[in-house]
Amino acid sequence: MFEYLTWLDAEKTTIQAKRADGSTRIIDAATADLFGIAKAGKLGAIAAYAPPRVVTKAELLAVERAGMKCSRFQAKAALHAAGLLDDVETAMATADRFAQIAWADAIEFRRNSPTIKAIADAMKLKDAQIDTLFRAAMQIEA
Repeated sequence: MFEYLTWLDAEKTTIQAKRADGSTRIIDAATADLFGIAKAGKLGAIAAYAPPRVVTKAELLAVERAGMKCSRFQAKAALHAAGLLDDVETAMATADRFAQIAWADAIEFRRNSPTIKAIADAMKLKDAQIDTLFRAAMQIEA
């Protein structure tokens, strides 16, 4: 009847029962007879409750940063609005050749890219400042 049973709470008041076809049934006090049978082990072993994993702020930030990207226009507009565009242009003039080419020719910039790291290092910008610039840039429309 059921392929897999697991407790859905630490108090052991609710069981999730999965069938072979992928469908599930919730078994609790509302289905007292079935709950008693399941709890007695007659439908098979019930897997222990596993609380959901708590996602940390650092993990959420890493996921956000991985998705941050903006066009060259958006990047330059955000830098201009923050009063940093001229300083970045000056810093890029003395950056390594790869960073210079990327700054001049990239269609888009990604938050975790080597070019952004080079700009941040050259400008002595903190991660939070770069995040703020990207959030602002991604909102800009031409």
